[in-house]
Amino acid sequence: MTRHAFAFICVAAVVIAISAFLWLSQANHLFCASQGPALEQRVALEQGVAAPQTPQETKCLFPLVIHVGPHKTGTTSFQLFLHEHAEWLRREYGIFVAANETPKAGAYIPCTIKQQHGRKHNVKFANLTRMQELLESIGSMPENSPVILSSEEFSTLLEAEWNDFKSQSAVHFQRCLKIILVHRQGSDLRLSIWNEKNKETISPKWNQSNKPKHSPDPFVISLLSNSQEYDFQQEYLDILKSVFDSIDFVSYDYLNQANYSLATFAVCNATLHFTGSQWKSCKESIEVRRPPTKNPSELPTSFDVVRLAYGLYTKLKAFNRTCMQSEFGLRAYQNLDVVRMAEQMPIKCGVLSGAFKQSDLLWYSQTGAMQPTRTNREICFVDEASLELKHWALLSTLLPPGCQISAEGES
Repeated sequence: MTRHAFAFICVAAVVIAISAFLWLSQANHLFCASQGPALEQRVALEQGVAAPQTPQETKCLFPLVIHVGPHKTGTTSFQLFLHEHAEWLRREYGIFVAANETPKAGAYIPCTIKQQHGRKHNVKFANLTRMQELLESIGSMPENSPVILSSEEFSTLLEAEWNDFKSQSAVHFQRCLKIILVHRQGSDLRLSIWNEKNKETISPKWNQSNKPKHSPDPFVISLLSNSQEYDFQQEYLDILKSVFDSIDFVSYDYLNQANYSLATFAVCNATLHFTGSQWKSCKESIEVRRPPTKNPSELPTSFDVVRLAYGLYTKLKAFNRTCMQSEFGLRAYQNLDVVRMAEQMPIKCGVLSGAFKQSDLLWYSQTGAMQPTRTNREICFVDEASLELKHWALLSTLLPPGCQISAEGES
């Protein structure tokens, strides 16, 4: 081989190597770009979703971790996980679950404290003896193991009641306390709470009082039940920050978008502080035991179907003797017939996210919690103005026998 030929081959090899490097770099960039927010969320969660800890917090190695909810942020599913896998958590990670005789037993503590302060409470869980037994049980657990306690009823305690809890618990144990607070986008949370309150009612209505000034869309205004200018999630954040030094914050919507459960965050992040490979292993062991979603919200169209069917029923009873003798028993809650009927109705849709956008952003800025990248949620209702006789005839098939009408209007 001549000297010139050898030099040519060397130059060609260098050019090919550089080209390959540039192609791989571009391919890697395109791959990462195609992953988008999902990849960013996986990395962020593995590095710890919670707000950065202060040096004081890192000293708390074996705390009582109190998950406070609030309501409608995946609490029931998380409590069911703790109840079903308490022994596995103790054996695998040395974590003890407090108040584990039933998934909701943790409510005895906050409900009893509210009773002691003369405030409205869930009487089912207001029991001083049971509260004392639970606090004693926590005190008997090994001091070198973390303990998890969960109840959404904690999210209703005021500052004075939290201080009372700290005083009463100090009699039984000297653990440091850590709070897990979950946030849900304001509009979705209010819709879900309204849903929970009305899922067993015959004729639910949208409350249009206290209309938020920052929501110019009347359709969105009609959706938000009992909405007010202040955000109660922000109000409760202020209460907790005034009482506790150690709080881990997480977004319900962020976890859903990243497809990780609250159990993964509570165990792997907030309690064990795992990162990297440890976190991945912990996450996989939690998710394989992940319970199905409990208390799922019904679609607003399902509520509309029940309300419209009940209105039709009351009109038919006025002149139909057979229908007059029948009882209306239709409900929206977990009713597939209602869901299928809603799919056959004309609908109108709107976007909810704008109504409480500023308060949501304020919460994230004050907590450092990761935000979901998808914030626009479309919500749909039955478009009553577009209902035709055929739709009313379909709705009548959900009524008791003798209350049906035909597409021609005959009953």
